[in-house]
Amino acid sequence: MKLTENHSDNFFKNRKKYTLVILFIFFILLFILSNSLSGYYYRILLLFGINVILTLSLNITNGYANIFSLGHGGLMLAGGYTTALLTLPVEFKANTLSLPLWLEQAQVPFIFSIILAGIVAMIVGLTILLPAFRLKGHYFILASLGINIIMINIAENVRPITNGATGLRGAPPYTNIWWIFGIAIFLIYLIWTLLTARFGRAIKAIGKDQGLAEAMGVNSAKYKAYAFMISSFFTGVGGALWTHLILTISPSSFDLLVVFQIIMMLVIGGVSSISGSILGAAIITAILEILQPLQEGINLFGFEIPRMFGLTQVLLAVFLIIVMIYKPDGIMGEKEIKLLSTD
Repeated sequence: MKLTENHSDNFFKNRKKYTLVILFIFFILLFILSNSLSGYYYRILLLFGINVILTLSLNITNGYANIFSLGHGGLMLAGGYTTALLTLPVEFKANTLSLPLWLEQAQVPFIFSIILAGIVAMIVGLTILLPAFRLKGHYFILASLGINIIMINIAENVRPITNGATGLRGAPPYTNIWWIFGIAIFLIYLIWTLLTARFGRAIKAIGKDQGLAEAMGVNSAKYKAYAFMISSFFTGVGGALWTHLILTISPSSFDLLVVFQIIMMLVIGGVSSISGSILGAAIITAILEILQPLQEGINLFGFEIPRMFGLTQVLLAVFLIIVMIYKPDGIMGEKEIKLLSTD
């Protein structure tokens, strides 16, 4: 018995040492990349980091808790507009919008604006979807679509606050490599910690068999609400980071196309896998950026390829079909790299 306990203690001590070493190397790599990458490649790296945050947050509900939601586009929009209204220049808000004086004069530090963006997204998600938890299967999926529809319609029609379909521009360029990957690492650590605790065991049980979990005394409504709160918060944070990277936001910024791209990252990487979420975000982000020139038309080895709008989505769909045929559980399945394993 003592031998087993000592072996377990040594295992976790060694894992902690390896984790610290890897984090140190990772931050050194980030420092090198931030000082060496050009504008285009640096932007791709930042988009990858934001997609990691969004995919991981989606994995909490759609993966571990098995709550298949399509409403995270509306949550991103709520977070994006929140941080934009709190950080936009006072002159722009005064000349373009009709806001309450306190909001018009508001200039909140970035860290507080993204926290508030997460809180607003969490409130929006719970307000709209909490009543829908009674629904199951495709009924809940259809109800979750309501978040996107409701938030887009609100953003388009509340012109004094959102500037309607035109949207808001001129958000300060606060998003950088340290904010994005700092939050991503924190989210990875948070998920890993939760999965090794009672919360994680309860969520996994609900995801595998909700009826059996409830029979064993698990309050499924409570744990599903907690999972959705955490997921919504970080989805809002992801929307805020995206807004301060792109520097503009409109009601169409987070439409169903964006929603399905994030779902694709999760499915291709592997549902219920932290490693899979990161891998899926890397693959889809790279494919989207590599294929983008094909849509606009390029000259390839002397052959003129005309513009083909929508080609990226078609090729992504083909790639998804191929992966689902040969890897129906995603590339990682439910497996983790050894460092992230919770076993």
